[in-house]
Amino acid sequence: MTPAVRRIAEAPFSVIRGVPGSYAAERLAGVVDSWQRLNDCVWLRAQDVRQADLAQSLAAACEHRWSSAEPGRRTGQLPAARLDDEIQAAPEGAIIVLELGSRVTPGVTKLIKAIRPAITDRGVRMVVVAGSRLHPPVARGPDCVVSAADLVGGAALEEYSSAQNRAQLVRYAGRHAAVLSDVLAAARLWSPDLVDEALQASYGLTSLLGRLTAGLLDQLTPDQRSALQVALTVGYWHPQMGTGPIASDQLRPWLVPMEQQWGWLRPIWGSSLRRELTRPTAAKQHWFSNQRVISHGVPAQPALPAARSVTRQGVLEARLFGSLEVRVDGSPVTSWNGQRGTSVLRYLLLRRHHSCTRDELLEEFWHAVPTRAARNRLQVAVSGLRRAFLDVTALNVVEYADGKYRLNPELLVEVDVETFEQGLNTAAAAERAHLSDDARTAYHQAIALYTGDFAADAPFEQWTLLPRESLRIKLVDTLDRLSRIDLADGRTDDCIATAHRMLDVDPCREDAHRLLMRCYATQGRTYQAVRQYEFCTRILRATIDASPAADTTMLYDVILSGSAIEQAKMR
Repeated sequence: MTPAVRRIAEAPFSVIRGVPGSYAAERLAGVVDSWQRLNDCVWLRAQDVRQADLAQSLAAACEHRWSSAEPGRRTGQLPAARLDDEIQAAPEGAIIVLELGSRVTPGVTKLIKAIRPAITDRGVRMVVVAGSRLHPPVARGPDCVVSAADLVGGAALEEYSSAQNRAQLVRYAGRHAAVLSDVLAAARLWSPDLVDEALQASYGLTSLLGRLTAGLLDQLTPDQRSALQVALTVGYWHPQMGTGPIASDQLRPWLVPMEQQWGWLRPIWGSSLRRELTRPTAAKQHWFSNQRVISHGVPAQPALPAARSVTRQGVLEARLFGSLEVRVDGSPVTSWNGQRGTSVLRYLLLRRHHSCTRDELLEEFWHAVPTRAARNRLQVAVSGLRRAFLDVTALNVVEYADGKYRLNPELLVEVDVETFEQGLNTAAAAERAHLSDDARTAYHQAIALYTGDFAADAPFEQWTLLPRESLRIKLVDTLDRLSRIDLADGRTDDCIATAHRMLDVDPCREDAHRLLMRCYATQGRTYQAVRQYEFCTRILRATIDASPAADTTMLYDVILSGSAIEQAKMR
């Protein structure tokens, strides 16, 4: 029992503070369970409860948990009086937890002031979990205020590494108490040295999650990686969902073991896990993709590394998928001077192999503006771009020559969209050569680059619509080809994960629904195949007011009938 937990146990009214994502409520649930008081605990999540209804909602929750009399017997009372009566009927030593979405407001403080005598009288403890700082109380404040990190036992930290590493770990993850427990669990399961290496190379929580995930995934068996792929897709895991007996507690820090061998994927690990699971192993790595270029006998793509042999003044790396990110010689451009400047830069990057005339840019971005004013705005936008790049390079990145704008030819330019399309060409060549492993790796390489729709931070610019939709279609087609390779090779779990990714992009794609139905049927999970058909029916009806195609319904009938012969034909 930590000092913080001891203070909560002794105080009538406590507040636990934690930033969003700190999982303070989860840590508190473990504390209440250790007191063997879950059965006497009233737990009200009040994020969506209006302040005026809070007393009434809390009274109803108390009545439901503690009262053996006929429900609703006090509905005629005022909410405050009803709540006071329910607390008087509580078992001695019971606990009330009020989980707020944000700070402790004056209204909450007033409510607690009103019921404090009943709480103290009955020996009930009240704990408020607040998403941020305390509001200055209008009356007597809480008896105890602790942070989410204080709920983590000091003994667990003492077992881990050196004092310096413990201090750094608490600095990065201490505000996210459950994540701190995840990291300590990973150190016990795998190796403290691996955690130390990730910690020493990190500069914050996000960096730590990514580096620790990258290091630990190299230690996993293929079955364990496959289990994580499934968990990443559906959000949970059970050993019966895979081909091998992989327990949830073997997949720490990403999975939180629950009852009956179930495990829950903690969302805060999702981004780093998704990125690292789709990263193939190889030698060269681009910053913008965290992706390595492969060379397994596959016909080589136009290799950007080879271009580095040409004398250049610098390297510009640009990410156009998702939000715009640019680096020059590894240094990020962090401050843009105006939105139009970034729009012009993105336009030039996508057309970097030819110059753009001034009139072309004026027509695209300022077609409704008088010519003189439009030229001034273009000049302001380009000037702002040049000032933004001054922090990372002395080169004039955007040049104007012969009436045209272009990127400085002295720069070696690497754009994630180009590398994505080159990767698709590489994968297609490998597939034509019947090199399925090389094709799969190349497809994964390309898919990992697609971190968001093209120009996601400029959704309303007309010129972005066509390339955005074109690249989205290429992504779905790529996922389709990858899923077929996995299915042919008997990699059913990988195929399921890929099909789910297809549906994330296009939920109405019936061939992806059918693919999932086949995979589930192959694994003997008929109930999930049926549920997938039902989900397909609902999504088609809600989105495009249509029914499933005949092929989808026929497959559903075959699976439902359970015919062994027909099941064999599906493979």
